Amino acid sequence: MEEQIDKGFVKLKRTYLEWEWYQDGNTFRLMIHLLLKSNYISKRWQGNIINPGELITSLNNLSKELKLSENVIRTSLNKLKKTGYIVTKSTNRFTKITILKSTIFDKINSVHNEQNNNQSTIRTQTTNNQPTTTNKVNKEKDIKERIDLFQKEIFQFKNKFSIETLNSFFKYWTEENRQTGRLKFENEEFWNLETRLSNWKTFGTNKPEKKQIIKNR
Repeated sequence: MEEQIDKGFVKLKRTYLEWEWYQDGNTFRLMIHLLLKSNYISKRWQGNIINPGELITSLNNLSKELKLSENVIRTSLNKLKKTGYIVTKSTNRFTKITILKSTIFDKINSVHNEQNNNQSTIRTQTTNNQPTTTNKVNKEKDIKERIDLFQKEIFQFKNKFSIETLNSFFKYWTEENRQTGRLKFENEEFWNLETRLSNWKTFGTNKPEKKQIIKNR
């Protein structure tokens, strides 16, 4: 018997029992499958950076993996997209799926928090504040890890580009979108780092524009 390699785990909250698609067997299976298959660290794949919570797949692959027809997979994907649990970007070769993790339990948690906030004891107030603090710390840690990984990838090219170029490129592409929590480079569908750096060296936005001199004839 082959030894199983530990690939980590996915946390599954009991509030999943209250999830709107829990009783839809196919959609529930698909969502769990996507959670298990999605990246937990950033990786490069054929010139693209696949971030945590994202995966590259196709209808055909999902159909084979779940033993469901492509029509069933397509229907369940549309349900998850329309209700805000995933977003997809498709090409003629593959589909990139991004899981919007925070949306799964937001509505349920907001109801529980509202009920808890109506209680006046100090103990309850302390309990309510702990998840908020923990979530904030976890979010900051997650962002820092993604930034550190991106920085390492950039500075692999320190022999080809100046430190000034690498630093300005890094600063620009790691700006955070406060609404989505994603870094600027994570919003790019296609990404070839070396090509981006070359373009930045030539056309970088940090460089002042050359003034056009018009000579009198």
